[in-house]
Amino acid sequence: MLDPSEVALIFDLDNTLIHSTIDFRKIRQRLIALLRAAGAPEETDVRLMVLAIPQLVERGRRHDEALARRMWDVIVEEEDLGLKDAAAVEHAADILRELDHRRFRLGLLTNNRRDATLERLTAFGMRAPFDAIATRDDVADLKPDPHGVTYLSARLPGVRRVYVIGDSWVDGQTAEAAGARFVGFGPREEEVRARGIRPWAWITDLRELLDLDFAEA
Repeated sequence: MLDPSEVALIFDLDNTLIHSTIDFRKIRQRLIALLRAAGAPEETDVRLMVLAIPQLVERGRRHDEALARRMWDVIVEEEDLGLKDAAAVEHAADILRELDHRRFRLGLLTNNRRDATLERLTAFGMRAPFDAIATRDDVADLKPDPHGVTYLSARLPGVRRVYVIGDSWVDGQTAEAAGARFVGFGPREEEVRARGIRPWAWITDLRELLDLDFAEA
């Protein structure tokens, strides 16, 4: 049995802790349109639509750094729209405080930019419980690359086990690539499992986190 201080719980942000209205499908469509206009890549739209957004940007970067910068401009524009009227997920702040009280180490891993992330966390009273935060301004490789988990783990000394908590296949794939356990949240379990991802647990209410035995042997 582990001590809670030896367990890291790394949370996703969008649609895990906050209800944003970021239209990720629209972002993908706009990025693919930029790729097509630039003559890259040769993959079909169907294939491109199932990629994570950072993976699409990487396709653009391989073609032209200027194209990648235009793609990031689109992402920022859509993020700002989606975060403008964001609301906290039910019970999120209370659950974070309770997990912190129980001495778990808390991390946040998001592909959003740092200033917008910290502003939302502060506005919803969720900043204080986190021991470490990683945004796209902090790590070179974004989810589903495992670098963010490695980055956070290095800033949480003494941790022996890591869980990633998120709502999407991107979070699940990140956890698996990092050798962490994945706790899925929300209504998209079937979609995530269809990607071949096998969560350690799946919840539909953040309060269920308090019933999970994260420190099990």
